[in-house]
Amino acid sequence: MMGSMGRVVVVGSLNVDRTWRVARHPAVGETVFGAVLSPGPGGKGLNQAVAAARMGADVRMVGRVGADGDGRFLLGVAAVEGLDTDAVVVDADAPTGAALIVVADDGSNTVTVAPGANRALEVDGDALALRADDVVVAQLEVPTAAVAAAFAAARAAGARTVLNPSPVGQDRSLVAAADVVVLNRAEATELAGTPSTGPGPAGALDLARRIALAGQVVVVTLGAEGAVAVGPGSTVGVEVAGVAVDVVDTTGAGDCFAGVLAAGLADDTALEEAVARANRAAARSTTREGTVPAMPTAAEVTSSS
Repeated sequence: MMGSMGRVVVVGSLNVDRTWRVARHPAVGETVFGAVLSPGPGGKGLNQAVAAARMGADVRMVGRVGADGDGRFLLGVAAVEGLDTDAVVVDADAPTGAALIVVADDGSNTVTVAPGANRALEVDGDALALRADDVVVAQLEVPTAAVAAAFAAARAAGARTVLNPSPVGQDRSLVAAADVVVLNRAEATELAGTPSTGPGPAGALDLARRIALAGQVVVVTLGAEGAVAVGPGSTVGVEVAGVAVDVVDTTGAGDCFAGVLAAGLADDTALEEAVARANRAAARSTTREGTVPAMPTAAEVTSSS
């Protein structure tokens, strides 16, 4: 277990995932048969918070759920995981967010999200009471104004910020406001504006360099090919090889990576090791079904190194 120096404060979505398993994804207009799985906890925010907590980090969740059975379910999951949920608002006027996830036999997935209460999230920066050793993590399944307020509070407190700009296409000014940006190759290509100069990690490093601003760390995840990162003081860049696993479900792997990376940063881990640890954790998460239930423990990540 990590002895975290600071907290991980996650500003993000909490959803109930409703998952279907299919042999393959249907073409447009095509019908395929599938099997429905039991509803499970998810949402990019909750996924990342649990991933960080299972590494031993002290985690505070900032979000919004409905005053319904799904909301009570998610708060119960958060309590079991040891998350601080004092900043999770229960909304009497909106349902808890939900996601429809379709997973094929090869582990690939599609996700459709109904934001519900997540769409009404507001953040009072002063109420976050951030410290300089905190790491604030956000995604874009909640209003960009909430993320901007959290990042402004972090900047005022001297805390670091991590942005997973997904779904990409929201307020791009937030990318410039983050100390660390974590995104997959498709998102990196869209933000860079043009394709990479080549395939594989070398091409991803090219994308990361074109996105990174002065003093900023940009991490690009590559699935089975691992991950790369560029940042201050690294002219060559960081390249972490992929981890061979038997893939069951890739849903939430990117969230796992972001949460574990944030836990490493809060523990003042060097960038290369923090990226390598996050890469191992994300690979391990794909060997199980679901999102929150698939997040590995610190012991599991250590045993796979």
